[in-house]
Amino acid sequence: MSQVNLLLCSSSRVHGSEFLEHCAGAITKHFESADEVLFVPYALADHDKYEDLVKSAFAKMGLELKSIHHAVDPVIAVKEAKGIFVGGGNSFRLLKRLHDLNLIPAIVEKVESGMPYMGSSAGTNMACPTIRTSND
Repeated sequence: MSQVNLLLCSSSRVHGSEFLEHCAGAITKHFESADEVLFVPYALADHDKYEDLVKSAFAKMGLELKSIHHAVDPVIAVKEAKGIFVGGGNSFRLLKRLHDLNLIPAIVEKVESGMPYMGSSAGTNMACPTIRTSND
């Protein structure tokens, strides 16, 4: 296993700033080697609306984003990803969807190979050993 490359944020929002603005510098640096970031929107019900929000924030940082919910084969999308952002929302909804699509082994393999992983809120919880203490 190589060194893992994680950026784990407790929240996407900080009062008085735009979505992800408080950590924009860290995000830009974290994904500097990725020409495109794969977004996992499964913690919220409206994937298209969530994708639009994140895509807009990433565009302001000069980063390209595509959402996994459009992929014909989500496992292949993860295997081909240069970077991944797992967004926040409901940790249990997110974890169930990751299990249903068999994405956890693919994400773990890519992260262990050094691919940049960013999680926010529920996405951060997915990088933890368990979600037993989540407040969702």
